[in-house]
Amino acid sequence: MSRMTVYPAAGRVVPDPEAGGNLPAEGRDVPRDAYWLRRLQDQDVTHDAPKKAKATPNLPAPAATGSAEE
Repeated sequence: MSRMTVYPAAGRVVPDPEAGGNLPAEGRDVPRDAYWLRRLQDQDVTHDAPKKAKATPNLPAPAATGSAEE
């Protein structure tokens, strides 16, 4: 039987009957069977790896301008 890599869709928790527990966010190689094909059809899983969020650098706060005495 052939296999495929699937990832849970955003906000979904998908049981993995072969490995036990839930499908991890980093995805897993699973059998191409009726169970996983149905999860694809229902959009519970996807073939696309989740995109990693870009880290934004912590920038210093802008300096106050002008006089504090008014």
